[in-house]
Order: sequence, then structure tokens, then C-alpha cells
Amino acid sequence: MTIYLSTRLAYFPPMPAKRSKASNTKSSARDDAPLSTRDRILAAAQTLFAEHGFGGVSMPAIANASGITAGAIYKHFDSKDDLFFEVVSRTVRSAPMPEAQASVSGAAVLPSIVATYTTHKLKLLRQLALEIHAASDKHPKVRRMLRRSLDHTIAGISSTLSAAQNKGDIDRTLDSEMLASAVMVFIMGLMHMETLLPDRVGDSEWNAFVQDRVRALVSLRSAGGPGNYQELSLTT
Repeated sequence: MTIYLSTRLAYFPPMPAKRSKASNTKSSARDDAPLSTRDRILAAAQTLFAEHGFGGVSMPAIANASGITAGAIYKHFDSKDDLFFEVVSRTVRSAPMPEAQASVSGAAVLPSIVATYTTHKLKLLRQLALEIHAASDKHPKVRRMLRRSLDHTIAGISSTLSAAQNKGDIDRTLDSEMLASAVMVFIMGLMHMETLLPDRVGDSEWNAFVQDRVRALVSLRSAGGPGNYQELSLTT
């Protein structure tokens, strides 16, 4: 479902893997080697970026943690910007999110998706989300990649909300793009929970409250009443 992807932090499409000389060989074992190395780099980078932030991590440090030489890391990533963006992209794509089933519309599952950002399982994603926004202030390439991702995300949410408006599930007089922008602002506020509301992380009552507020924010109509999306949320 589009809503499942687009209401994560941002769309964050994966960066294309660089082709190396090893990728042109006929040997399947050699073809697997660059991917294995790339995964090691990403895992090491994810840990370092989460612990020290974008500015506090160097490519040689990531290479050292990955067990490769500093020069070898550039066979897989053109720059630290590209590597950082891919780390965030992979974290976003792997985050445990509710999915809309055949009987549940994309707009209907939106409140539980937003509320998932209150759970313990998304701590790493919250950390990296804040870091990529901070890094975007100082690094133009990160800023451009983030801007494209956010624009794509807001457009995707807006499209889903617009479809719900056409079905009569959401007030047709509301601006779907503004609603989508407000949802993104809500999500970004939840990214600060470790600082603002550490005691609310993993709190089921807070999770349910967030769902109800998002439902009210987009004027989502449902016969089930407040709290009827709790079964779709992840509260651990």
C-alpha cells in the first residue's frame, strides 16, 4: 500500500549500489562479496551515526569498523552524504509498521502508523531522523535528498487523503496537501520523544491518544468511534 510506505519518516528510496569490478565477474561467489561488504559498511555506519551523529563520524572510522580499508569504502559509496542517506533509508524501510489490509483503507490505517512513532521499536529511527534534519542544515547534498524525500512523502499522504475524501471518509472541503503537511509535522514532533516525553515512549495510553488526535486532525470518519484503530498499532 502506498500509505504504508509514504507515512514513514519519508519515502527514502534506496541509493543505487555502485558497480565494482567484482560485479562484472561470472563467479557468483565474487558477485556476492561486494553486497556482503556493503551490508557490513551500512551496519557499522548505522551504529556510528546513531551514537555520534553525522558530523562526529568519518569515512575512515566507518571503514575501520567495517573491517575494510578507508579507500575501499568508496567502491560502495561516493560520499559520506550518500552513505548516511542510505543508512536512514534502510532504517526507514525496515521499521515495523502497520499495513492496510484489504478491508482497511490507506487513510484508515494512517492514525496507527503515526502512533507507531511512539514505540520503543522505532528509537533508532527517531535518532536518525533528528540527525538527518540536523545534518541538512550544514550539508547541501543531504538537504537536497531530504527535501526530495519529504516532498514525495507529503504528496503520497495527500494523494491517500484525497482518495478518502472522494469516498466521503474525510471532509471534502479540507485541503489534502495541508492535511498531509500537518501529519508530517506531527510525526516530526514525535521524533523528539526521547527528549520531550521519555516516559511516554511505549505508553499504550499515549499511543491510543495519538491515534485519536491524528484521526481528528484529518477529520477521518468512522463508525467505530475514538480508539477503534488500536488493534493496528505497535505498542512495544
